[in-house]
Amino acid sequence: MSTHHRRVAAAVLCAGAGLALTACSSSGGTSVTAGSTPGAGAGATASAAADPTAGLPNGTKLAGWLLPASAVPKLKANPTLVNNSGDTFVEPSNASITKSKACDLLNGTNWMTAGGVGPAAFAGTDFNDSYGNEYYQELDAFENTRAAQEIAGLKKVFTECKSFPMTQGGTTYRMHLKVKELPGLGDEAVESLVTSPSLTGGQTMVVIRSGKLLIATSYNDQNGSGAEALTLARQLLKKLPAAAG
Repeated sequence: MSTHHRRVAAAVLCAGAGLALTACSSSGGTSVTAGSTPGAGAGATASAAADPTAGLPNGTKLAGWLLPASAVPKLKANPTLVNNSGDTFVEPSNASITKSKACDLLNGTNWMTAGGVGPAAFAGTDFNDSYGNEYYQELDAFENTRAAQEIAGLKKVFTECKSFPMTQGGTTYRMHLKVKELPGLGDEAVESLVTSPSLTGGQTMVVIRSGKLLIATSYNDQNGSGAEALTLARQLLKKLPAAAG
């Protein structure tokens, strides 16, 4: 994709985020007071079985499973885009997102929010260069069956956004999306590729569900398709402990 147009899309979605730990987070929720858990009873005697976050990794642990900068040696870490819910869990939320808004979200690094189902914990990092090439990775942990709901929501968005407009700088571009399932990868996985006949390059987005965890990667390549997103997503899946999800 064009350096200017793709990078502007990400900047707009992350405007004002700076170095905040929850910059452009995919949670859509609010932080829970340390020591509390969403949906837990008032008493301290609530059993672990009643705690929807029991066994889930928090943001700090998820961050430890993200790929290091050496995984993308041609890019540099972007310190202005770091997502991490930290040691506490966030209260998950559900968002009703219109088709046009969902399609528009696919133009930025927080495209995962288009599914509308927020996680309980998350961690993500971004890598880019001066030419507009960019790799973003995120790990999300969900309560109960919410990970399956979120990937289902994203699959629906990918299907509905096969052709959509992107307007920037007063010019509207027609974006085209191709989607395909990735059988045999995690519990379920899907890949989408966004391109435009008016822009060079493309962006590939990959989502893998492993139990209650979602792996999300996107690679915006100014001269190619961004197919590295799938290779990097596979590497992330291998890093997850078997019992993590």
